[in-house]
Amino acid sequence: MISNNLVLICILIINGNYIKEGLCTMHPPPTESIEELSLVYEDDRNAMIAVAERDNFITYEEFYDELDNRLGIEQSMNMIFFGPPSSFLRLDPDSILHILTHTKKYMVPIGRALLAWDIITDGKTAAFLQGREYLAFGSLLDVVPEEDLYYVNFGDPSVLKHFASYYIKLQPRKYGILAAAYRRYFGESWYHNSSLINELGYLLCGFPASDLAKISPTTFKEISYEILSKAGKCNIKQTRALYAIAVHRDAYGEPYKWSSHEIGRLSALFTCIPKIDISSIQLEAVTAISPEVMTAMNKEKLEYFTKQQILRMNPKTRRIYILRMQLKHTYSMNDVARQSNSRINKPNIVLPFALIIVTLIYINF
Repeated sequence: MISNNLVLICILIINGNYIKEGLCTMHPPPTESIEELSLVYEDDRNAMIAVAERDNFITYEEFYDELDNRLGIEQSMNMIFFGPPSSFLRLDPDSILHILTHTKKYMVPIGRALLAWDIITDGKTAAFLQGREYLAFGSLLDVVPEEDLYYVNFGDPSVLKHFASYYIKLQPRKYGILAAAYRRYFGESWYHNSSLINELGYLLCGFPASDLAKISPTTFKEISYEILSKAGKCNIKQTRALYAIAVHRDAYGEPYKWSSHEIGRLSALFTCIPKIDISSIQLEAVTAISPEVMTAMNKEKLEYFTKQQILRMNPKTRRIYILRMQLKHTYSMNDVARQSNSRINKPNIVLPFALIIVTLIYINF
């Protein structure tokens, strides 16, 4: 009897729990707060945002496979200079300067050079750059707009020292623009001050011959040997203007008065010496003629050296002189090419007649 009562009690308890759960489901829970509803809304909205499929996206692997299958992903320099511009724009200016400093300039595309220039200048003029930026670009300055080079700050000692010490392969017009930028800081009367001229270095060849001719003979005599040795990079008009100042009586005088000291000092201008003055050079001074000067001299002037002068030359200079004189009396390449062309053209003229004769014989048979 007791066991039956226990069973009934358990059944009632279980049924009561089910009834309670049913009543709870019939009545909704209390209303959530606005903050909770907003969080739920944000989660649902973010989950429903559609992500566009990027079918046209080109990976680096696909890009380089199409460009050149020999390029590898590990070649970061190729990725920088030949990859998409977006990869190049991620670099900071210091990294770009480091890369340009240790890269062969002729391998850099013009577009990348201009992009690097825009990144380095950061939308400003070249007046804010220093010597290390110009050292990194080097010959790439040849593609930089002329308007930017006109604002080069030569008032900065590092900038002036760079352009004076390093010869950069630029177009003559670009050197002229650099000379114009120099005049912006030091004025138009720079040629009166020998101290300013001694700081020019290779910039001396950026000034036109008309400006170089304004240097007085006394000022010219105060120009250092380092500056005069760099005059070999000037064009023929500039060297002639400097030579005309050098032979002035207030400077170094006529060539027959020169000693080995003067010839060694004016070696870059010795190629402008007239033919009639060569034989008047003192024998002691001939020993100072360098092999580079003998190589650069006009071959028409070589025959004006006397036998005594040739014997007094240093061995290497004399060897170059003899070699150039031997080449002068041989056929030039134009003559050889002209003779070879005439020999080749002769069979072309005879060949049609031979064909005609063979054809006539064949017809007769």
